[in-house]
Amino acid sequence: MANEKMTDWNVTLDQFVGLVREEVLKSVNQYLDFLQKTISSHPMGETELGGKAKASAQKNIAIARDYAHKLSQAKDLMEVVPIQAEFMQSQLALFGEQIKSLGETYTQAAAEVLNAPLRKNTD
Repeated sequence: MANEKMTDWNVTLDQFVGLVREEVLKSVNQYLDFLQKTISSHPMGETELGGKAKASAQKNIAIARDYAHKLSQAKDLMEVVPIQAEFMQSQLALFGEQIKSLGETYTQAAAEVLNAPLRKNTD
């Protein structure tokens, strides 16, 4: 009975895979849009550190979106491997940039604290 229903659908496997691919990509885009809106509306961007964290998160979302779109176009595993390698390289490069940027911000903040004059408590 289940086999009869499957043949009644008159859909090829390629068509089915294409439909699933479209739905998955649509869901991924909706999720990434939600993340983008959440990060954009978060108040931590009012500080230098918060601004850098927000910019880093937005870059990560853009890279993930690009990865999802490229991956959805892959036809087989041989096309997936270079896409995955490119994604990992971009993530590692971005991670290095983020560590450097945040390290500079932390170093600057620490220097400001250490160079600030001590205030005498006047209780």
